[in-house]
Amino acid sequence: MFILKLLERRLVSKNRISLFSEKTSIILLISTITELCVASSPDRLGPRFVHEPPSLVEFDNNTDTVVHCSARGSPIPRVTWTHRDGSDIRDVPGLRHVRPDGSLFFPSFRSENYRPDIHDATYSCIASNIVGTLGSRDVRIRGVVQRHFKVQVHDEFAVKGNVAVLKCHVPSFVREYVSVAYWKREDGVVIRSTVSKGGRYSILPNGELHIRGVTMKDELTGYRCHVRHRLTSDITSSTDVGRLIVKDPHSLSPPRVRDQQQRIQAVLGKDIELTCVAQAFPAPTYRWYRDQYLISPSSRLTIVDSSLLIEQVEITDSGKYVCIVNNSLGEKSVQITLIVTAPLLAEVQPETQEVRIGKSAIFNCSISGHPVHSVHWKKNNRPLIEDGRIRLLSREVLYISKVKRGDQGMYQCFVYNSQESAQGSAELKLGEVAPSMMVTFPERNLKPGMSLSLSCSASGNPLPVITWKLDGFPIPETPRLRIGDFVTSHGHVVSYVNISDVRVEDGGEYSCKATNAVDSVTHAGKINVYGPPIIRPMENVTVLSGETLTLRCAVSGYPIKSITWERDGSPLPLTHRQKVESHGALIVRKMERPADHGEYTCIAKSPEGLTARGRIYVIIKVAPLIDEEFFPETKIVSQGMRVKLVCAIIKGDTPIRIGWMKDGDAVVRENRRRVQTLEDSSLLVLTNVSYSDSGNYTCFASNSAATVNRTTTLVVNVPPHWVKEPSNTNVVRGYRISMDCMADGFPNPRVFWKKSTGEKPVDFREIGPSYKMQVYGNGSLVIQETEITDSGYYMCQANNGIDEGLSKVIFLKVHAPPEFETKYGSQAVKKEQDAILSCEASGESPLKVRWEKDKHILDIGSNKNLTGTTILMMFFDMPYQLIAEPPSPPTNLAVVAVTSRTIELSWKPSYSGNSAILKYIVQYKNASGSWDRHFTPLVFSSSETSATIRGLLPVTTYHFRVVTENLQGHSQPSAIVESTTAVEVPGGPPLNVCVEATGSQSLKVTWTPPKPELQHGAIQGYYLGYKQTDSDHPFQYKRVGKSTRAHYITYLTNLKRNTKYAVLVQAFNNVGAGPRSDETYAVTLETAPPTSPVISVISTSPSTITIQWKRDEYGDTLKEYTLHYKHDGDDWMKESINVESNRYTLKDLKCGTRYRLFMTSSNSLGSGEPRDPITIRTKGGAPVSPRKEDFIQPNTTFLTLNLEAWQSGGCPIQNFNVQYRTTFQRRWITARLPLITLQNQFIIRHLAPGREYNLLVNAHNEAGTTEAEYTVKTLNFSLASPTITAPPPVLEDSYLPFYRNLTVLLPVAISIIVLLVVIVTVIVCLRRQSDTSSRASSGDSQSRKGRQGDAVGMVDFYQKGGKDGDASLKSSTYFSPASGKSIGITFNNRHRRHDDNHEYAEPYAAVPPPKCVTREGCPTMSSVAARTDGPYATMKRSPPRPVTYLPPINQGVKVRNSRQMAQLERPITCNNSGSSSSGSSGDRPSSM
Repeated sequence: MFILKLLERRLVSKNRISLFSEKTSIILLISTITELCVASSPDRLGPRFVHEPPSLVEFDNNTDTVVHCSARGSPIPRVTWTHRDGSDIRDVPGLRHVRPDGSLFFPSFRSENYRPDIHDATYSCIASNIVGTLGSRDVRIRGVVQRHFKVQVHDEFAVKGNVAVLKCHVPSFVREYVSVAYWKREDGVVIRSTVSKGGRYSILPNGELHIRGVTMKDELTGYRCHVRHRLTSDITSSTDVGRLIVKDPHSLSPPRVRDQQQRIQAVLGKDIELTCVAQAFPAPTYRWYRDQYLISPSSRLTIVDSSLLIEQVEITDSGKYVCIVNNSLGEKSVQITLIVTAPLLAEVQPETQEVRIGKSAIFNCSISGHPVHSVHWKKNNRPLIEDGRIRLLSREVLYISKVKRGDQGMYQCFVYNSQESAQGSAELKLGEVAPSMMVTFPERNLKPGMSLSLSCSASGNPLPVITWKLDGFPIPETPRLRIGDFVTSHGHVVSYVNISDVRVEDGGEYSCKATNAVDSVTHAGKINVYGPPIIRPMENVTVLSGETLTLRCAVSGYPIKSITWERDGSPLPLTHRQKVESHGALIVRKMERPADHGEYTCIAKSPEGLTARGRIYVIIKVAPLIDEEFFPETKIVSQGMRVKLVCAIIKGDTPIRIGWMKDGDAVVRENRRRVQTLEDSSLLVLTNVSYSDSGNYTCFASNSAATVNRTTTLVVNVPPHWVKEPSNTNVVRGYRISMDCMADGFPNPRVFWKKSTGEKPVDFREIGPSYKMQVYGNGSLVIQETEITDSGYYMCQANNGIDEGLSKVIFLKVHAPPEFETKYGSQAVKKEQDAILSCEASGESPLKVRWEKDKHILDIGSNKNLTGTTILMMFFDMPYQLIAEPPSPPTNLAVVAVTSRTIELSWKPSYSGNSAILKYIVQYKNASGSWDRHFTPLVFSSSETSATIRGLLPVTTYHFRVVTENLQGHSQPSAIVESTTAVEVPGGPPLNVCVEATGSQSLKVTWTPPKPELQHGAIQGYYLGYKQTDSDHPFQYKRVGKSTRAHYITYLTNLKRNTKYAVLVQAFNNVGAGPRSDETYAVTLETAPPTSPVISVISTSPSTITIQWKRDEYGDTLKEYTLHYKHDGDDWMKESINVESNRYTLKDLKCGTRYRLFMTSSNSLGSGEPRDPITIRTKGGAPVSPRKEDFIQPNTTFLTLNLEAWQSGGCPIQNFNVQYRTTFQRRWITARLPLITLQNQFIIRHLAPGREYNLLVNAHNEAGTTEAEYTVKTLNFSLASPTITAPPPVLEDSYLPFYRNLTVLLPVAISIIVLLVVIVTVIVCLRRQSDTSSRASSGDSQSRKGRQGDAVGMVDFYQKGGKDGDASLKSSTYFSPASGKSIGITFNNRHRRHDDNHEYAEPYAAVPPPKCVTREGCPTMSSVAARTDGPYATMKRSPPRPVTYLPPINQGVKVRNSRQMAQLERPITCNNSGSSSSGSSGDRPSSM
């Protein structure tokens, strides 16, 4: 609008109310100029990085990585990414994606998908808006393929008292990503650097471990280094242990420098240690110098033996340091260059500089960091071009004189070194200022006949234009009214309106508007002229459909009581879109035609009742609307196709003018371009399109209302075509050859070369990058140091995915230059004698022979005879010549690092043969090949003593040797070294993948391993992936272990019925997974044998197990369920179950026994495959032994056993086994008796009174056997109770021999005691033994020696309460699931098991709590230690089966298996109001 007014003001000088009759014809020009001007708006802000990406971004291929880049500015900048050369970054599916927020996303990728142009490239983030463009620092992206590596530490020699050096050898392919975290000795001591404290150890940045003052003790342990991967933070330790071999010298030796660092980099502010290590005897001393000055220790400098430690290194510490090593026999010096680096930082000041046109501007780039190699300036991310007006005063200062409008934008200073870059930015703004009102006019009330002067003053840059309006319409000039303006000396624009002889019709709202390229500002004021209401004529108003219309009534006169509006005689408002403001303005939103089209009337009324009416006609026009359906945003075609772009107008007033533009220029009709335009549409036809037709095509549609446009991007894919076609060429052997092959197309084609393997151009293989052959980015193939074997046919191919691509076969001829069979000869002759020199040469004909002496060509004269063509007779002035010969082979050839595809070698040069070494030739072959014809040579320069051999095969053994060459010829080959490459992920997919439907929910998958040559190591297994073909979900994977079979078979189950699945297979080894096989498809059957259900246990009892299962969703086809079950040692049994049920109870099972169960389902097609069995145990446990007081009632000659005192453990006791003996006997007397329901007691008779017996009782039920041992003593005759009457005998003991019967031995001993002193001594000993046994019997329980077993805990078993017990006994506690109370159980008894394979069931661990064992009710459990009135029982358990107890459902009991029985549970205390008042009886040990 500013430009329009500017043009109006220049072109129309008299009639200020006239407008251009055809404004629409210059709308395009106006919008273009407006865009150029908008950048200078003061509210615009150039881009600034909020998050600038770092210089280096590293990630491993198993990790998704996002490189964030964001910028601020006004308008919001658009963030894009470019390559280093400035070309735009494009998405590469699966490898690289630019997100809408500007971040660069690199998804995880497989190793075979690694691309150097994506994962090892330099990028730049670009932020741009209409103000300017900003580029980030160079961003180096490095995607690292994770590979397995090994760390090694070799043995090292050191002289006693010297400094030893252990090195951590890391493979070269991972060396830059790992660092040594610490060293560790074999005895577990972690070693870290202690040099700052004067310690013995130093760990250098390269990982070396220095041990000062080594002794013979340092030989006694080994050392491992532990490295940390910088990307994954994984710690890897060395596979072997390095040892020091300390020599105790027997002779003196001068210093020999072994390990030195010639060039070291340190980071500012970090600590750095400089070392030089020498071996000598006696041990050397070290001195350090810098700039010829001796370095002395200080607050930042520490010298410890061979190490110089500089703490918090500074830039000024950079320089050369000299280490002097000295002992009594000699001296050595080592020079080390220290380079201190600091991160680069650049900042441009001022950050924003606003300069008026014609003035000068200056920017200063403040740089920090070290080192700084170069500084470059850019404007809007393009290199800044210096001229006489724009120049660099220095590399940090930019000066711009006489600023022009085109100088505005973003300026950047870029700083570079070899490691990183940095940038600083600033914005240059032109000094344009939005207009502001300096002076305005007030509201005034006037009488007719007075004069009026209104003025507005505004300032701004550029100078604003002031326009006037009255009630929204331009002010008409009359003889009484004059409008003028001028500019003051201060740059203010003053505009005025002068009216003489004011009349009533001059009243109304006057407004002045100041506008420049930046903005506009308006001031309005009411001028009231007293008089009746008068409405001035109002011009017609044109408005676009859908816009909001504001109508003001051009009324004058004062005062005015009201202003109303009518349309077609009806007062307004009539709809919700209409509104009349209090000051009389009519507002109509979303104008519609014909509803709002027509004449409007405003009526002004004075307080006296006088009225005035005015009319205004509103015209509604409809702007054109382009149909988006026929005009897409992007259209992709191929070269040569015919393209039709349709611009259809579906809405708008006619006539409509339609035009076309391409990339901002009007489309010119030519042979290949036709435009067909109708009344409401236009067709642009492009025939035989080419790449030049690519671009943005814009359709413009305009009518009397507005001009609209829509743009589509046409992308023309072009197949490759030759820019420089390769041709046959030749080269001389040993020279470098470059064969050009350049192709163009869109997308850019990829150029690659192949070489024929034979003499004919039939079998071509792609050429990979190597030292000898390289394919450059422009497509050229460069061969270094050509050999005869390089001759042959080569094919250059170019492909970009469009059509078939290009290819061209050429022939390279390598010519053989002349060669001397004897390259150097030496002959000694005496002065004045004749010498005959022979020159024998070979090569391509013709050959020319020329002789030179001291680099001067000899002219064969009459005094020199030439015999044939190669014999020369000449005289020599020197009597002798220096003899040169071929060199000796290199020494110390060794393998430094090994990967799956590379092997790094190192060697040491030897005798040069008195001639400069030209090169080293590394020869290698497969271990199975011969050196005669199967080796491959690689050439390296004479300065290199290491080489990396690439392009090897994984898990392959190679032989290597090195040959040295000088001017005289080749040396003999060096010693051969052997090395095997590492394992690599499989290179090929599994073969012969077949999928077969075996049921409605299962598939059978078969395959064979990948080709042996592509396995790249031992296959560890396979990943079997599957998914529904109509699903967007990713593949699900099943892992299949390796097998020795050549054919793999597996099944996929739980699939959907009658559904198509895609299946693939991947092989994997220790390194990772290989490529996937092609997807194979199969459809599950609609009907098949059903899938067997998965069963779960609901509850158990001593004789039942209740299970449930989920019914099949296709259960309507089932015939029956079959439950299979068995217990250990028995055959499988089965029961049929109705298909309508999903729950079943197995009955009549054995108590406390483990069962295995599984279920199958069947239909008319058969039974489904069974599931894996589940294991469950019925409730119940082995019998529980009683207390001795409850179980045994002693008498003088017999013992009464109360069998009722034994608790069943939940399973009925089937039988007892009783054994007894005296305490000093070894043989047990055994009595076996059946369990009889009415027989509750058992008597052991014929015992000796007052004698101590051991009693061993075994109780057996279906759950197991419990063994308890008791120690009891029969009563003496004097203590026998007369009231005790023995019950009828059940089983009597065997008769004792007289020599074991004390009743016989005691009288005999008494009768002879006075005669035999020896017998007296024996009797005394026997009595002492008896006393010892008596004391032992005072305890509650004695563990049997020689018997070992597992202690078994009882959980839910209640016993009588007790008092405080013996503190020496250990207590264990169990929680009762029923009562929630704690049960304290103390065990001093031992249970034993004889055989882990015993057929008896293991005692059950949890007896249900609601059941009470005693008749007195549920007693309180307390510690067994509370009993102090008798010996304890010792329990031992018979051998259970090695099974795991399964707890019953809904019982929170922790169950232990047979190997955990000996570890008792935590102690719990249980209080029960129903406990017996008879005291505490303690808890009984129980079997589980």
